[in-house]
Amino acid sequence: MENNYYGIAPFGATPNAVQLEHLKLGKKAFFHFGVNTFSNKEWGDGTELEKLFNPTECNVREWIRDIKTAGFKLAIITAKHHDGFCLWPSKYTEHSVKNSPYKNGKGDIIREFTDACHDYNIKVGIYISPWDRNSPYWGKDEYSEYYAKQLEELVTQYGKIDEIWWDGAGSLEAKYDWGRWAYIVKRHQPHAVIFGSMGATKYVDMRWVGNESGFAGRTHYASINEDKLIVEDCKFLVTGEYLGERYIPAEVDVSIRPGWFYHPDQDSMSKSPLALDELWFSSVGNNAMTLLNFPPDRRGRLLRRDVNSAIISNRRIEKMLSVNLLDRATIVPDSQYCDKTEIANAIFDDEDLFYASSKNEVVLDINLPDDAPEYNVMILGEKVELGERITKFKLESLDDSESTLLYEGTSVGYLRAIKFRSGAYKHLRLTLFGEAPILTLRKLSLNIYDSEGEEKALFENKQNIASLDSAEVIFSEDRNSVQVMFGGIYPFDTVSFQTGWRGRYKISAFDGSKYYTIAEGETKSVRVTAKLDQPITNSYQVKIECQSGFAIDPEIIIQ
Repeated sequence: MENNYYGIAPFGATPNAVQLEHLKLGKKAFFHFGVNTFSNKEWGDGTELEKLFNPTECNVREWIRDIKTAGFKLAIITAKHHDGFCLWPSKYTEHSVKNSPYKNGKGDIIREFTDACHDYNIKVGIYISPWDRNSPYWGKDEYSEYYAKQLEELVTQYGKIDEIWWDGAGSLEAKYDWGRWAYIVKRHQPHAVIFGSMGATKYVDMRWVGNESGFAGRTHYASINEDKLIVEDCKFLVTGEYLGERYIPAEVDVSIRPGWFYHPDQDSMSKSPLALDELWFSSVGNNAMTLLNFPPDRRGRLLRRDVNSAIISNRRIEKMLSVNLLDRATIVPDSQYCDKTEIANAIFDDEDLFYASSKNEVVLDINLPDDAPEYNVMILGEKVELGERITKFKLESLDDSESTLLYEGTSVGYLRAIKFRSGAYKHLRLTLFGEAPILTLRKLSLNIYDSEGEEKALFENKQNIASLDSAEVIFSEDRNSVQVMFGGIYPFDTVSFQTGWRGRYKISAFDGSKYYTIAEGETKSVRVTAKLDQPITNSYQVKIECQSGFAIDPEIIIQ
């Protein structure tokens, strides 16, 4: 039945076959590993000595075994981060694992990684930052040639590669030959998707979601207009755009710890299984993909706390997905496109089968048997090969002849998972709306999500982020501003500092692309404490500007 759409024409942008394959993966794993692991930095400056890189118990096969157990289908490694250090013995630089103590300079982390992925049937992703703070060519015309040679090493020497990941950092400061680089990828790895933005936008298959906090918007379309991706307009990246000109699904990149690279003082700060459950609902369940980072430590091992959280969460989500209560339900739609697109098609776990209505507003009455248990999740999915057609939906309970709204939403896309108040509802009504003349459902299920416990408060055991070993505090030359880089994403709602005397101050947080004001005012004493109305949960840098300057050796508290 593949590609048999019974005369229904696609509506808007649609995925190609490779994009669709990646949407089916759902969860991807990230590994940030390199000299930053040993320098305790998030962004190295390229001056780090190669001898720093010396994982004494590196076990890449264990990484891949663990993330496979936790349900991940693709893994991405930072072959070269912004510091320019290469995890493979590149012929084109000395800033490489070949000049490190690791295996006496004979090691190749990328070889170990790709071999392990292939052996465990995990798809392979390579992160190779366009920004190279070590290369003397960066920012010059020669750099595109240099990068092309390194890229070609990676896509020709390590077997099948399924994704190339281009970070946007540094891309505003230099001109790159994106077209040539994309050609190299597609020539040697035609089935690989390219993740990127800014100048690479014309060539990308996957995009950033606009934050590093683990969520796509409750309204979230895969389609988007190129101009929003070129400038990384986070407002639109997080929601996508209905009937956008390109179908470019989002990956929700977030770390299981506050930092992307390993920092010893974050060993107790792994996201809990419940937090990872919520990440699934807000990424995979919001028409996107999870990209969860696991930073190997200085031994070259994953922390068991990190791995165990991911495994527990995966078991809970898989248990939820394993039983569709609609298997025993009676579903009556008020319209149907043809005999081959009946509503029963949406209940089967078959990508080729789908339901189609004969109009752009459809009501589905769902009746469950009397012995149905309590449930609290509905999962919807459109036949996205025909476009993202649904623009609004609502779920109601009609038990006892009274209508109770359980959930109201907007976009659906490839997969939308909604949670509502648990109940053994016997009569549901699902209403779908859209602008297209025909609406489709590839997936429809009722499920039971059991959280098995209470989540800890976000701000339990608050600490001073500015005093962490991974944090950097940098004052301007005139001491009228200070920049605090956390070394990871930490939630905070209070900023306190000491000034020279009275004057105006402004506190700004960095959202990944720009600073935005979170507090400002007039100092009334040498100690300023700003309590924020809302906690900041998606920033890893803060800038404080003070008209009167800062005291000598001032205490800065961010918590």
